[in-house]
Amino acid sequence: MQILNSILAVALSLGLPLAGSDGEPTLEYRVKAAFLLNFARFVEWPGEAFSTPDAPMSICVVGDDPFGSTLDQIVEGETIGGRKLVVKRVRRPVASRSCQLVYFAKSEKNFDVQEWGHGVLTVGEEDGFLKSGGTIAFVIDDGKVRFDVSKRSFEASRLKASSKLLRVARSVEK
Repeated sequence: MQILNSILAVALSLGLPLAGSDGEPTLEYRVKAAFLLNFARFVEWPGEAFSTPDAPMSICVVGDDPFGSTLDQIVEGETIGGRKLVVKRVRRPVASRSCQLVYFAKSEKNFDVQEWGHGVLTVGEEDGFLKSGGTIAFVIDDGKVRFDVSKRSFEASRLKASSKLLRVARSVEK
């Protein structure tokens, strides 16, 4: 729960309005952007998930980007395991090992998480995302941003989830 409170504190400390205005993301998407950074911190990727030993870790947004510049601002200057974090906006699967975390926007109705391959953490918010092979699904529960996790998808993707991440998940599907 402390991680969730920290994420909300980070989102609120950005000094941004609670409701989105022209081109500004809502608080919901500011919180989700902070979650994406923290997901990256609490997941271990296999070496083959990266094209080179010094390649950056890429968070890729597929579809209509609900984050605006917020996600870029949150990851700016951040490193994980000595790797710089970068944000990319993409339409369909890109070259192997160029995305380590893929967020599927609501606009992506016909997604196939399998086409992204191994070593990719897939995150979405559509109903049935985990049943479609996704790894982490955002949900709104009692007005709060929460998430559910699929351990099966973690294993199939050759990723390791920290026990800290699993403890703060709303549910963990086996």
